Amino acid sequence: MLPVERAIRDRGLFLRRRDLLALGFTDAQLRQALDRKCVLRVRHGWYTVPDAPELGIRAVRVGGQLTALSALESYGLRVPRPAMLHVAVKPTSSRLRHPSDRRLRLSRRDGATVHWTVTLARSAWRVTVVEALLSVLRTEGRDISVAACGAALHARAISPEALDRLFDLAPVRAREWRNLISALDEAHGETFARLWLADAGIRCVQQVEVGGLRLDFQLGPHTFLEIDGSQHGEPEGWERDRDRDLVMAAWGYRTLRVTYRQLYRDWPRVLAAIERAIADDAALVAHRLRHPYRPYAGRKRRRSAAEQPS
Repeated sequence: MLPVERAIRDRGLFLRRRDLLALGFTDAQLRQALDRKCVLRVRHGWYTVPDAPELGIRAVRVGGQLTALSALESYGLRVPRPAMLHVAVKPTSSRLRHPSDRRLRLSRRDGATVHWTVTLARSAWRVTVVEALLSVLRTEGRDISVAACGAALHARAISPEALDRLFDLAPVRAREWRNLISALDEAHGETFARLWLADAGIRCVQQVEVGGLRLDFQLGPHTFLEIDGSQHGEPEGWERDRDRDLVMAAWGYRTLRVTYRQLYRDWPRVLAAIERAIADDAALVAHRLRHPYRPYAGRKRRRSAAEQPS
């Protein structure tokens, strides 16, 4: 490893030319590192290493740091994937560049949302989790904001006390969302489902255990809801989920399984199925009170005349 590469890795993966020169490196050493492809020039005066995070490279190329949902995604939090790259820049920043081409100026069509801010760390390529969440609360709606805060709380990237302080700084319109955040949300699909169920007046219990099996939501005495992300499409996950459903059915329970595509693109149909399942559950409870369930043991075979005892 060349000393230039080591210096960049030890100091946050992104360094300016002036910082490298201040460390004692020369332009000849920088050119040597570039020729050997162990160092990359992100934009004019900025250098990084080839395996630096792609989101970080794009943000620094624009001229700032990752913020909002883009920063939270870079921390590995399960937040809704943003359609745009979110970059925080100082009010005095100029010559912002295209996220994929440092030779092109940034335009509104280049897939980047710029957040103007006065508090940026000098050498960082992303803001802190708290700063990113505050940016989300200032720019996003209820569902995404609650999902982002829930993801950070679930991953213990922020404490409940720090989250309370964060909401003190949030816009007035967002402060009432604090009571909607749940650390039990394991993914943003669960957050959205929980919020939309509450909007429809449907009460649910999260992360319920039945016979050692844990399910996302309980909607009725015998009705449960599972939100399936992309990982459930894998062969092992698919088989395991069907086995769980079979066990639940044998115990007298019904499991509704909804994919992210169904949740986001066809919520009215999902809601209709949920409401029908809850109604059927209530009817079943009433029926079982009058007619207790007895497992079918099979009828005795009638004996023929020849088999009758003499």
